[in-house]
Amino acid sequence: MQTLWQDLRFGARMLMKQPGFTLIAVITLALGIGANTAIFSIINAVLLKPLPFAAPERIVAIGATDTQNRSEFGSLSYPNFSDYRARSRAFERMAVYRDTGLTLTGNGAAVRLEGVMATAELFQILGAKPLYGRTFLPDEDKAGGGRVVVLSHGAWQNRFNADPNVVGKVIAINSESYTVIGVMPPRFQFPIRAEPVEMWINYASHMEGQKEAPANQRSYVYLQAVGLLKPGATAEQAEAELVAIAGELEKQYPNDNEGYSARVTPLLKNLTGDVRDALWVVFAAVCCVLLIACANVANLLLARSLNRRREIAVRAALGAGRFRLVRQLLTESVLLAALGGGAGIMLADFGIDALIAIAPANVPRIAEVAIDRRVLLFTLAATMLTGLVMGLIPAWQSLRLDLHTTLKESGRNSTGARGIARGALVVAEVAIAVVLLAGAGLLIQSFARLLRVNPGFDPQHILTMRVGLPDAIYTKGEQRAEFHDRLLAALESLPGVTAYSAAAPLPLSGSNYVIGLDIEGRPNDSGKEFPYETRFFMIGPSYFGTLGTAVKQGREFDARDNSKASPVVIINEAFAKKHFPNENPLGKRIKLAISADGKPIPMREIIGVVTDTRSKNPSLAPEPEAYLHIPQVPAMGSFTLVLRAQGDPQSLTAAVRDVVAKLDRNVPVSQVRALDDYLSRTLEQPRFNSLLLGVFAGVALLLTAIGLYGVVAYAVSQRTQEIGIRLALGAQTRDVLKLVLSQGLGLVLIGLALGLAGASVATRFMTSLLFGVRPADPLTFAAIALLLTIVALLACWIPARRATKVDPMVALRCE
Repeated sequence: MQTLWQDLRFGARMLMKQPGFTLIAVITLALGIGANTAIFSIINAVLLKPLPFAAPERIVAIGATDTQNRSEFGSLSYPNFSDYRARSRAFERMAVYRDTGLTLTGNGAAVRLEGVMATAELFQILGAKPLYGRTFLPDEDKAGGGRVVVLSHGAWQNRFNADPNVVGKVIAINSESYTVIGVMPPRFQFPIRAEPVEMWINYASHMEGQKEAPANQRSYVYLQAVGLLKPGATAEQAEAELVAIAGELEKQYPNDNEGYSARVTPLLKNLTGDVRDALWVVFAAVCCVLLIACANVANLLLARSLNRRREIAVRAALGAGRFRLVRQLLTESVLLAALGGGAGIMLADFGIDALIAIAPANVPRIAEVAIDRRVLLFTLAATMLTGLVMGLIPAWQSLRLDLHTTLKESGRNSTGARGIARGALVVAEVAIAVVLLAGAGLLIQSFARLLRVNPGFDPQHILTMRVGLPDAIYTKGEQRAEFHDRLLAALESLPGVTAYSAAAPLPLSGSNYVIGLDIEGRPNDSGKEFPYETRFFMIGPSYFGTLGTAVKQGREFDARDNSKASPVVIINEAFAKKHFPNENPLGKRIKLAISADGKPIPMREIIGVVTDTRSKNPSLAPEPEAYLHIPQVPAMGSFTLVLRAQGDPQSLTAAVRDVVAKLDRNVPVSQVRALDDYLSRTLEQPRFNSLLLGVFAGVALLLTAIGLYGVVAYAVSQRTQEIGIRLALGAQTRDVLKLVLSQGLGLVLIGLALGLAGASVATRFMTSLLFGVRPADPLTFAAIALLLTIVALLACWIPARRATKVDPMVALRCE
């Protein structure tokens, strides 16, 4: 320890003697280590930190999947879930839940809250204990189990003024009486998402009052499921068991379960599936930036070691062993890395705030990102490894000293092996920078193509707001249809509104309605009543005109398509191409598995064909879609108003709220957003990916250019006498320029070749993040090669021009 302390003091003195060198090295390392610390903080919070439940490693998500495409992870029906729970032996408990909007009334205007309907075992699986009261009981899953609600801590504070006596009180939710039975602790949240859940209601309350209880409908697929594995059981074993059970159910219920199987995946993996690949790609990018920073500092240390050759030789001559010399040099490099690591942590602290601000809303647990103990340990390990990596080459070079030759030299420097090492480091920097630039270029090109995608409608100047009709009041379809018509009529005279309609679901909102389909006159050998499936929307009159969606054939819905008229339907071009190729679909009839108030399912005549819309995500190809008129199928208790404004759409918010309140103060208005905000949210993830990788690639390019400049400038300083002799013997300025530029560009070309080869392999792992561009896109690779060559020319030009200014007489007088 005494010797180590001596080495540290000596290293500190050496760094203080060269403040310029130390400052440049610390800033370079701070960029690399700080970026790694900031990104690892996100990786840690989102992907690595266990979920905040009692036994997170044993909690899994359970879903349905297609036997032909097991990458899907869909919802379950309650009967299938019940069979899984009854027959499975790998699970200790299983539960289902579903997101649902809840309307809180009784205290002024109705308020729409984020809610979840869940079975009793959900809280037991999560190991969640309430702050006050209790959670659901098993009897409250059954019909007649009553209506009870558990409040989140936030809802308890904001909606009930943190009343400690709230347990046992009766409140009005969806115009029904619910008894508050519990309040959850502050940090509890499930499901984990950007908009936290405020209330949980029991499953029995969901079934009460329904003519056809969803619990008895095997084809009603609408539930998410979680399970708690028994100790010692694995997700793979549980999945194999459920797959076998699904096979039995497929044979037992072929009409409802044909082609369906089961999937089981750890809950954390299921939660982070959409962002996992992107975060690891970004983390790989910042690791590359750190490698380039290490190479730059290693080059600085190599140049510095040339000036210390005689010092090291004298130490060796006085008896210092090689291990002792290497330890001294590595101590200095680790000390330098420690300074960079300290500065990097401070830089990361600011970087984390910026990352949280620009991160997509769908990144789970992003609010939990912080520099904690695990992050500090990672930074410490990265700092130590950085110090060792960048100090190894200079330390290795010190072992190759010829003491006799070195001690006889006075001021002349011999570059030899050091020049090769410095060149190799530059080649490595260029190669890594090419890989980063190629990845960033592909993501930026993908994002640019996404921006150019025509969604099939014009989202500008459109305001959307969700209107929820309480089921207890609007029990019949005629009542819902009447409210819908009265609301649209009231909007007609609203100033600033140029067009208006309604929809359920709203495009780009994340909701996805799929329905069974049959086509008149088509043979049906499947044995199913509805052999096909399609996405569908329920819309109001003038919907396509309001959104700016083109009607290609026929017409859109209007006042004549009321509840007493013949049932009609509109399809999109993708639907027509799939089901009516080379035919005119107008006048054809189809049957969709939906009816009004339990009436027989009718055939519907196709009256229009509209252009395809990217209503799910701009990056996904259009799917077959069918559109129904709300007055003819008033099955939905909630819909979204769509209003086109003359100016700022947000200016209509207050007026529309007043209109709804005048019609019925118990009807809440929520999720007030501009439609282009929905479109922007679908692009958040690709925008985040391309921005981060672009920034890190730019930093890598800058560091590479600085490293290349340093190598060429140092080579010029070492060859001053040679250049002077060449000029004295008649060499022209262009000859000197060619000599210096060829040295730098030679390194760049080698690095380019290696980097392009590496990029062609590395970018294959980015396939899931790309849109409209291949991983090895030749245009992108050519652009990257050209950019790096231009930057390299600029980096080499400055020292090359300096070389042409060498005075031959001064150079010849130098030793």
